[in-house]
Amino acid sequence: MKDKTVAKTKVFLKSFGCQMNVRDAEVIAGLMKKAGYSLTDDEAKADVVIFVTCSVRQHAEDKVWSEIGRIAKQNRAGTVPIIGLVGCMAQNYQQQVFERSPAVDFCVGPADIAQIPDIVTKIFAHRKSAGRGGLLDMKIWETDGSVRPEEIYHTGFYEEKDHAYVVISEGCSNFCTYCIVPFVRGPVRHRHAEDILLEVKEAVAGGITRFTLLGQNVSSYHSPEPMKGKPVDFVDLLMAVSNISGLKEVGFITSHPRDTTVRLFEAMASCDTVKKYLHLPVQSGSDRILAAMNRGYTRAGYVHLAKEYRRIVKGGLLSTDIIVGFPGEADDDFQATHDLVRDIGFDTGYIFKYSPRPNTKACMLADDVAQGEKVRRHKVILDLQKSISKSRKRSVA
Repeated sequence: MKDKTVAKTKVFLKSFGCQMNVRDAEVIAGLMKKAGYSLTDDEAKADVVIFVTCSVRQHAEDKVWSEIGRIAKQNRAGTVPIIGLVGCMAQNYQQQVFERSPAVDFCVGPADIAQIPDIVTKIFAHRKSAGRGGLLDMKIWETDGSVRPEEIYHTGFYEEKDHAYVVISEGCSNFCTYCIVPFVRGPVRHRHAEDILLEVKEAVAGGITRFTLLGQNVSSYHSPEPMKGKPVDFVDLLMAVSNISGLKEVGFITSHPRDTTVRLFEAMASCDTVKKYLHLPVQSGSDRILAAMNRGYTRAGYVHLAKEYRRIVKGGLLSTDIIVGFPGEADDDFQATHDLVRDIGFDTGYIFKYSPRPNTKACMLADDVAQGEKVRRHKVILDLQKSISKSRKRSVA
């Protein structure tokens, strides 16, 4: 494929789910631009459509399948764009992707996104010589322990002009019983602190002043190698980033209660450039359910953390995630969650109905909370959180 043709080829990217997928889409966009392709915000003009996907919840997956079907039905002068499925769904379903949706041209797991420009080029060459079809050998799967090449984070492409997401770690090794992330993104791999600092400095040089550090569990971060002869944990990294000249604000998501410490709160309070916001997923207020989820902390431990955060980080915002309808969640378990939400008074809460995820331990448990009851519990907690959020906003105003 000649360079002039590549430059005229328009690529459209759409991400689903968490901020990690937003950053992955940016990384892919940067790689495509570096390879000479053009980006477009207009899906109707795209020659290549890439979906960066999430498998954490069934609803997110259903939306992607629907989008693929819609794109595949479009007819543009007798052709449809190349369709790529990237990320967690690709790793989760692998060969089944092509069986369920033959319209998909390539399927790439999270660790192998660096290969996407070459894959797209090969597919165009194949189409030119043989037409559509015969592309099942193009699939690429992530393998355990795979590490993304560091250079993919240095293309300089970010969607926002004044804000950048910066990945500090990939994957997860917590194995919460309901969570598919360790199976689709692999075990946790931490980037080197010096590489992270270099990425932030490069972005600052490009005019970006606000940053969000990303990881499935940022609190567990440890640099694979020391920096200036000293080990670097998450608090060390956060302070090093916050001190970069030209940076105005740095935040982070997500923190796991098991690994979050008062030392982090003290660092947040002491540094003007660190955003006073903590996302600390509790998931349930019941010790029995927390143990079944393999969360590694108790209700009392979580409440203590929340109180310490509010005491130390004056005016700091606190948000959380809640899952209702986990297998075995009885009325008293749900009431414990309700009471915890009421008593802590989160500024924001993200409430989800449990849905079984393949390969997880919870998937082997009986999904014994009726769907109607999940809907009811979801509404009860959601309504409670909305009331609390409004009240806290009024008190701040």
